[in-house]
Amino acid sequence: MKLEESVRRATEIIKLRYSEPITLNEIAAEVFVSPYHFSRIFSRDVGLTPGRYLTAVRLFAAKRLLLTTELTVSDIVCSVGYNSVGTFTSRFTRLVGMSPTQYRDPDVSRLFVAASHDFFRMPDLEEMVAASRYRLLPERYTTTLRGVIEAPAAAGVTDTVICVFSEAAPQRSPVVFQPLALSGRREFEVSGVPIGSYHILAMAAPRRGRAYMPMLTATTRRHVTIGPGLDTGVVLSLRPFEVTNPPVAVTLAEAPVLVGARALPQTV
Repeated sequence: MKLEESVRRATEIIKLRYSEPITLNEIAAEVFVSPYHFSRIFSRDVGLTPGRYLTAVRLFAAKRLLLTTELTVSDIVCSVGYNSVGTFTSRFTRLVGMSPTQYRDPDVSRLFVAASHDFFRMPDLEEMVAASRYRLLPERYTTTLRGVIEAPAAAGVTDTVICVFSEAAPQRSPVVFQPLALSGRREFEVSGVPIGSYHILAMAAPRRGRAYMPMLTATTRRHVTIGPGLDTGVVLSLRPFEVTNPPVAVTLAEAPVLVGARALPQTV
């Protein structure tokens, strides 16, 4: 099996078996690669370690179930590979910035953005624009990220959101984001970005055939440093979501506002 095929097969195994207590050694054995070599080539090709990829898949599934079903948190825990409600709730809250029950807030669902090989969602452009206008800006010094974004001509007009995240496998709301209508190629600006190092992710949904056309995504893969005096520009080329990409599910709603506004009881 070629190395590229090994990585592709490994992502398929993770997506099929994420509800099980699967280990790195088991995945490596199924693709006939040593655990050390497997971890190295997987991280190189996917941009995440196998463990972080598995966590991304599990949390994506949990968020999807929280927002699209009425399953209890206990039922969801069992179906996404955790065996303890406490462990799941602690990890979810630490990584996502709000508890599983708080994630069922209507504002979270209304501004939910998701992209995977079999599920995608994009809020209406007007909703995203309104959310970006009323978003609380960081108190520390901020600057502007500039760049160019392009989509395939076949996609036509797309509703697009450019997000600035602190991590490569985002789980929390973006630090800042910029929604826009996109057709072809255009320049963009994202203002209010605090000085620091970030991962830039763009997601777009074609307006024509939105119900069945796949999401388009683009990422910087490596972190981008933004600060005064730095001529930081990025080029984002949107492409159909690839099966090996880690799934992305985030809300554009601000977690601190939701958590501070009302501490909802944890229902299991």
